[in-house]
Amino acid sequence: MIRSLLAAVLMAAMTHAAAAADIAAQVTAYRRAHGLTAVRMDGALVALARQQAAAMAAKETVSHGAGGDFRLRVAGLHRRLVAENIAAGFLTFPEVLAQWDASAGHRENLLMVGARRIGVAAVSKPSSPYRRFWAMIISD
Repeated sequence: MIRSLLAAVLMAAMTHAAAAADIAAQVTAYRRAHGLTAVRMDGALVALARQQAAAMAAKETVSHGAGGDFRLRVAGLHRRLVAENIAAGFLTFPEVLAQWDASAGHRENLLMVGARRIGVAAVSKPSSPYRRFWAMIISD
Protein backbone atom coordinates (compact mmCIF):
# COMPACT_ATOMS: atom_id res chain seq x y z
CA MET A 1 0.00 0.00 0.00
CA ILE A 2 2.72 2.48 0.98
CA ARG A 3 4.79 1.54 -2.08
CA SER A 4 1.88 2.16 -4.44
CA LEU A 5 1.15 5.51 -2.76
CA LEU A 6 4.82 6.50 -3.02
CA ALA A 7 4.87 5.42 -6.67
CA ALA A 8 1.76 7.51 -7.36
CA VAL A 9 3.32 10.56 -5.66
CA LEU A 10 6.54 10.14 -7.62
CA MET A 11 4.64 9.72 -10.88
CA ALA A 12 2.63 12.89 -10.19
CA ALA A 13 5.84 14.81 -9.40
CA MET A 14 7.47 13.55 -12.60
CA THR A 15 4.36 14.45 -14.60
CA HIS A 16 4.30 17.95 -13.07
CA ALA A 17 8.00 18.45 -13.81
CA ALA A 18 7.49 17.30 -17.40
CA ALA A 19 4.52 19.64 -17.83
CA ALA A 20 6.52 22.57 -16.42
CA ALA A 21 9.42 21.79 -18.75
CA ASP A 22 6.99 21.60 -21.68
CA ILE A 23 5.48 24.99 -20.84
CA ALA A 24 8.93 26.56 -20.51
CA ALA A 25 9.86 25.02 -23.88
CA GLN A 26 6.72 26.46 -25.50
CA VAL A 27 7.42 29.95 -24.16
CA THR A 28 11.07 29.62 -25.17
CA ALA A 29 10.10 28.58 -28.71
CA TYR A 30 7.74 31.56 -28.91
CA ARG A 31 10.48 33.92 -27.72
CA ARG A 32 13.15 32.43 -29.98
CA ALA A 33 10.83 32.83 -32.98
CA HIS A 34 11.01 36.55 -32.16
CA GLY A 35 14.80 36.58 -31.71
CA LEU A 36 14.78 36.53 -27.90
CA THR A 37 16.41 34.43 -25.20
CA ALA A 38 15.15 31.22 -23.64
CA VAL A 39 13.34 31.14 -20.30
CA ARG A 40 13.30 28.52 -17.59
CA MET A 41 10.85 27.72 -14.83
CA ASP A 42 11.62 29.34 -11.50
CA GLY A 43 10.14 27.90 -8.31
CA ALA A 44 9.54 31.28 -6.64
CA LEU A 45 7.73 32.55 -9.73
CA VAL A 46 5.67 29.36 -9.97
CA ALA A 47 4.59 29.80 -6.34
CA LEU A 48 3.52 33.41 -6.99
CA ALA A 49 1.70 32.41 -10.18
CA ARG A 50 -0.08 29.61 -8.29
CA GLN A 51 -1.20 32.06 -5.59
CA GLN A 52 -2.59 34.42 -8.23
CA ALA A 53 -4.37 31.65 -10.15
CA ALA A 54 -5.84 30.33 -6.89
CA ALA A 55 -7.03 33.80 -5.87
CA MET A 56 -8.74 34.28 -9.23
CA ALA A 57 -10.36 30.84 -8.95
CA ALA A 58 -11.57 31.55 -5.42
CA LYS A 59 -13.11 34.85 -6.53
CA GLU A 60 -14.14 33.54 -9.96
CA THR A 61 -12.67 36.61 -11.61
CA VAL A 62 -9.92 37.29 -14.12
CA SER A 63 -8.13 40.20 -12.47
CA HIS A 64 -4.54 41.13 -11.75
CA GLY A 65 -5.80 42.44 -8.41
CA ALA A 66 -7.43 39.19 -7.30
CA GLY A 67 -4.36 38.16 -5.32
CA GLY A 68 -3.51 41.67 -4.13
CA ASP A 69 -1.51 44.51 -5.60
CA PHE A 70 0.94 43.10 -8.16
CA ARG A 71 3.82 45.34 -7.05
CA LEU A 72 3.45 44.13 -3.49
CA ARG A 73 3.13 40.48 -4.54
CA VAL A 74 6.45 40.59 -6.45
CA ALA A 75 8.37 43.01 -4.21
CA GLY A 76 10.28 40.20 -2.50
CA LEU A 77 11.70 39.00 -5.80
CA HIS A 78 14.06 41.98 -6.09
CA ARG A 79 13.97 41.77 -9.87
CA ARG A 80 14.58 44.61 -12.29
CA LEU A 81 11.99 43.30 -14.76
CA VAL A 82 8.76 41.54 -13.85
CA ALA A 83 5.36 41.23 -15.50
CA GLU A 84 2.25 39.08 -15.20
CA ASN A 85 -0.11 37.49 -17.70
CA ILE A 86 -3.43 35.99 -16.65
CA ALA A 87 -6.18 34.08 -18.41
CA ALA A 88 -9.18 31.89 -17.71
CA GLY A 89 -11.44 29.56 -19.62
CA PHE A 90 -8.71 27.72 -21.51
CA LEU A 91 -7.99 24.09 -20.68
CA THR A 92 -4.51 23.79 -22.21
CA PHE A 93 -1.40 25.93 -22.20
CA PRO A 94 -1.21 26.15 -26.02
CA GLU A 95 -4.67 27.76 -25.96
CA VAL A 96 -3.51 30.24 -23.33
CA LEU A 97 -0.34 31.03 -25.26
CA ALA A 98 -2.37 31.69 -28.43
CA GLN A 99 -4.69 34.04 -26.50
CA TRP A 100 -1.72 35.90 -25.02
CA ASP A 101 -0.16 36.19 -28.48
CA ALA A 102 -3.40 37.78 -29.75
CA SER A 103 -3.34 40.43 -26.99
CA ALA A 104 -0.87 43.31 -27.38
CA GLY A 105 -0.20 43.71 -23.65
CA HIS A 106 0.22 39.99 -23.00
CA ARG A 107 2.43 39.63 -26.08
CA GLU A 108 4.61 42.50 -24.85
CA ASN A 109 5.15 40.62 -21.58
CA LEU A 110 5.98 37.36 -23.39
CA LEU A 111 8.50 39.26 -25.50
CA MET A 112 10.12 41.13 -22.61
CA VAL A 113 13.74 41.76 -23.51
CA GLY A 114 16.00 40.42 -20.78
CA ALA A 115 13.51 37.88 -19.42
CA ARG A 116 15.15 34.66 -18.27
CA ARG A 117 12.66 33.10 -15.83
CA ILE A 118 8.97 32.27 -15.75
CA GLY A 119 6.47 30.76 -13.40
CA VAL A 120 3.21 29.40 -14.78
CA ALA A 121 0.33 27.91 -12.84
CA ALA A 122 -3.20 26.76 -13.54
CA VAL A 123 -5.92 26.20 -10.96
CA SER A 124 -9.04 24.28 -11.91
CA LYS A 125 -12.48 25.12 -10.58
CA PRO A 126 -15.02 22.92 -12.39
CA SER A 127 -17.98 24.76 -10.83
CA SER A 128 -16.91 28.04 -12.45
CA PRO A 129 -17.90 28.95 -16.01
CA TYR A 130 -14.17 29.60 -16.56
CA ARG A 131 -13.21 26.08 -15.37
CA ARG A 132 -9.44 26.86 -15.27
CA PHE A 133 -7.54 29.99 -14.20
CA TRP A 134 -3.98 30.69 -15.43
CA ALA A 135 -1.22 33.00 -14.28
CA MET A 136 2.31 33.55 -15.57
CA ILE A 137 5.00 35.70 -14.03
CA ILE A 138 8.00 36.50 -16.18
CA SER A 139 11.18 38.20 -14.99
CA ASP A 140 14.88 38.69 -15.53
